[in-house]
Amino acid sequence: MAFLLKEVTDITVPVTIQIPGEESTCKISARWRLHDVPDAQKRQEQMQKSELSEDQLVEEDLLDIEGMSDEKGKPLKLTKDIRDQLMRKAYIRRPLVLSWFAAQQGRGEAAAKN
Repeated sequence: MAFLLKEVTDITVPVTIQIPGEESTCKISARWRLHDVPDAQKRQEQMQKSELSEDQLVEEDLLDIEGMSDEKGKPLKLTKDIRDQLMRKAYIRRPLVLSWFAAQQGRGEAAAKN
């Protein structure tokens, strides 16, 4: 199959979450906006200089999350409130933010399975 050069605007990456006190991990899938390399590097530099917070990064670039449910098992859709709840929990926040970096490197669901 020939390589087709086309614009890819987003990518879904796995996010592994270790819930405190539980032995097993949980996985969700985060769909992130993709940036060209210069733009992604600029965003990283802005974060290093504290010009862009993790909260802003997630607010601007997180497009969707799959694999979450409430305590009754009802699937949850990504909303501002859900996003804010996720970012308040350190055990979720760190893996979620790190998944942005994986996304910018093209490490999506298919690549993670190989």
